Amino acid sequence: MHKRVQREKKVISLMVKKYCKEIHNENELCSNCSELLDYAKKRLLKCPFLKNKPVCSNCDIHCYNTHKQEEIKNVMRTVGPKMIYTNTLDTLWYFYYKFIHKFQKVT
Repeated sequence: MHKRVQREKKVISLMVKKYCKEIHNENELCSNCSELLDYAKKRLLKCPFLKNKPVCSNCDIHCYNTHKQEEIKNVMRTVGPKMIYTNTLDTLWYFYYKFIHKFQKVT
């Protein structure tokens, strides 16, 4: 598995766990959040780009079904802004990949 995919799996796991703890007041993942996390990991592993994977928010292909896409957006809106304080390095990697992908599209 590519390092980038491993990092994204780690980050999405952190985000869903923090979301569940904050919104659902659960120390362990509730069934809905567990299902969302499993779905997100499966979609990540099936990404057709893998090595040159853009951040999902900049991707031209929408891998998630509409319902799951709304759920994951809600998780990211809720937890994402706080990640700079709790997981600084992961957040910096995210912005780095976002920048690199935009640069690669321009050239």
